[in-house]
Amino acid sequence: MDEPADAQPADLKPAYLICGSDQPKVRRGVARLRKRVFDETASDLNISLFDGRERGVADVLQAADTATFTLGTRLLLVSAADAWKAADRDRVADYLADPVPGVCLALVGETFRKTERLTKLLEKSGQVLRYDLPKRHAEVIEWVRGRARAAGARLGAAEARHLVSQVGADPDLLETELAKLVAYAAARPITAADIDAVCSPTLDARIYELTDAVGRRDAGAAFRVLEGLYAASGKGADAIAHSTLYSLVRYIGQLASVMDLPAEMPPAEVAGALGVKPYTAQKLLEQRARFDRRTLERALAALADAQAAMVGGSELDAEFSLELALGRVLAAR
Repeated sequence: MDEPADAQPADLKPAYLICGSDQPKVRRGVARLRKRVFDETASDLNISLFDGRERGVADVLQAADTATFTLGTRLLLVSAADAWKAADRDRVADYLADPVPGVCLALVGETFRKTERLTKLLEKSGQVLRYDLPKRHAEVIEWVRGRARAAGARLGAAEARHLVSQVGADPDLLETELAKLVAYAAARPITAADIDAVCSPTLDARIYELTDAVGRRDAGAAFRVLEGLYAASGKGADAIAHSTLYSLVRYIGQLASVMDLPAEMPPAEVAGALGVKPYTAQKLLEQRARFDRRTLERALAALADAQAAMVGGSELDAEFSLELALGRVLAAR
């Protein structure tokens, strides 16, 4: 699908939807559109910005109908346009039956339903620019490698997996860390040692690594990660213990929920049922084979005991209570 940045001035359409879960790409799409209009007019006076959470569709359409003294294409750029009701976006579809010449209306958001009237109208003529993140873990790795190549860097599959394990799968954070790695490695391939030297693992990434070790029933790895959490955090051991405990409770609860789902249910449907990302659903499906209902019940009981000890002012501190519970979770059979 051609993007407005690639079109000649006469080809710029009256409206675009720019959306998707890959927010860095959405922002780049918006930036290209703004540059396209700026390059044509040599001025940003032709670019009007609206926030869909604060300004209604009537304000935007009124601006489209209001004559100005500027020359060239006028861009009306609406961020968070997915905050509008579908009926409001229908009014944009009505407007497009007879749009104002020389005005380009761009609605930006994370998602616009494909069944909506406006979406279907613009899809027909290639005016929906949709940038979605990959849904499977393997696709996340390839996405990271693709972003590295776009930045002029060489990143192998093993190194990409290591980067994701270090900082998580948030696209904004990955973009930031890749920029640091490109500068650090210069023209040579990025290595795991570079990632360890430059990228700081997030708390969420470390906890995900811990739950993954629990899912593999790898006690050694789980306790190494926990020690790393205590050592790296500036919050203090007690705060980390509480955060980690709640994450473990949520993870074991997710495994229990997966047990109740049909064995043949695809990962995408599991993700929707549990409200998790698809690659997290894939992990849960892989790991449930190492557990049964009785094991999970015992694991939840161990975590409940730790929570009661932390809340009830037990003589055991939070750190030790968590370690005892983690040992019981990993030993549960």
